[in-house]
Amino acid sequence: MIRTLHLRNLVVAVFVAAGGAISGMAVAHANPFGAQSDLVAVTGEGAGKVVVSPTAADGHGSFNARVMVNIRQTTPNTTFTVTRTTDPVPDGVCTGTAFGAVAALRTSAGGAGAVEFERTGPLLQFDLLVRVVGEDGTVLQSSCMTITAK
Repeated sequence: MIRTLHLRNLVVAVFVAAGGAISGMAVAHANPFGAQSDLVAVTGEGAGKVVVSPTAADGHGSFNARVMVNIRQTTPNTTFTVTRTTDPVPDGVCTGTAFGAVAALRTSAGGAGAVEFERTGPLLQFDLLVRVVGEDGTVLQSSCMTITAK
């Protein structure tokens, strides 16, 4: 009986260790609850965040999401254009190069601003890269996010 317990404990320990090794591997997958990324300065100064929250507003079979962009510590009283590019291959590597404008915001005297908007489209899963471009040349960019429709 004692030998059986030790063998069972060994099997459990090996199983747990193997599971931990597998779960520790980096795997790119889409989060059905949305995605978010910090915005970092590519040129100029500033920082921020973009949050993409898919909704089921249009039902299944189409993409609908609320998008929130906020920026801070950047040029005061400046208009920024929110642009994005998509990649139809949802692998966590953004290869799109054609950025299109989707919204605009104006920073306050303190250099902060925010905008929230809705996006719809035919893609159900894709990679997304967001850039926020100021009229002064400042560029804030997100990391590549994999987005999945609800």
